[in-house]
Amino acid sequence: MRAWAIASAVMMVFALGTAGAWAQSYSASVDYQMYCVSCHGADGRGDGAIAKSLKKRPAVLTRINERNGGVFPADKIFKAIDGREPASSHGPTDMPVWGDVLAKSSTSLGAENAAARIDALVKYLQTLQGK
Repeated sequence: MRAWAIASAVMMVFALGTAGAWAQSYSASVDYQMYCVSCHGADGRGDGAIAKSLKKRPAVLTRINERNGGVFPADKIFKAIDGREPASSHGPTDMPVWGDVLAKSSTSLGAENAAARIDALVKYLQTLQGK
């Protein structure tokens, strides 16, 4: 086998191993604490430390089901967090475009893992419903 083929195989194994390790060590609650708490608050009630300084009050994340007829709209929430595609026809959101932020993060290892992180955040938000 040629040296370049061996090197390519080693790099692929390393990349796959790194991505697997990332997926195993990832925590949506840690990302929530890091990226969401300052606006939405520790309990998701829209009362984070900077909430009062924003033009529009952050969403209360414990009532998503309530606002959607008792159904958790996972796809809509994913799009709202991702932010690269408008989730609403009511104009732009004040929320950062987390899809871009997470895709560029050294802890995400690219767009695919950024989507996995957002998906995990969506599932985490489901656990906050009714609290």
